[in-house]
Amino acid sequence: MFNMDFDIRQIRDYYDTQLQEYDYKQLLSLGVSRHNADFMIEVGIPAKFDIFVFYDLVHFQKCTIDGESFIQIGHYSFSEYGLYLKEGSNELYARSFFHELHVYKLNQDMKTFFLFHLVRNEVAMQMRQEGKYTTYNYADELREIFKELDPIAMNDVEGYWSHLIEDYETGL
Repeated sequence: MFNMDFDIRQIRDYYDTQLQEYDYKQLLSLGVSRHNADFMIEVGIPAKFDIFVFYDLVHFQKCTIDGESFIQIGHYSFSEYGLYLKEGSNELYARSFFHELHVYKLNQDMKTFFLFHLVRNEVAMQMRQEGKYTTYNYADELREIFKELDPIAMNDVEGYWSHLIEDYETGL
């Protein structure tokens, strides 16, 4: 199994755009949890990452979905389906084609979201170096690590992470 001793700040090596500038007090006043605000300030969030776009603070939008308060902090780069923080909570949510009218929990917090991406890259590199990489082996390893790090993120079979792993299993 993959060695999970790494510094989350390594994720910056995979950022391909500049970091968004956030003001800690403004994040808190909008309803972002201290935990997520700490991550957003200390590690940083890129403007674009993988298939995601993260907004500048002035573009954050408060909204109500299914009777609950959320803060839209970004969206998928290929659509207007959003990324949301639940107001006053650590949880990161998303909207997708499969959940069009609703949101689903993407990860337990911003840190775990970026940790999943870091693990994705690091596991692939390690497996290739060891000559053990196949898409199926990779998917199996990711599923185990993701379940350990954030079991709820893997519960939704129509969720982003489940679909990603399924794509690797089927060789897409």
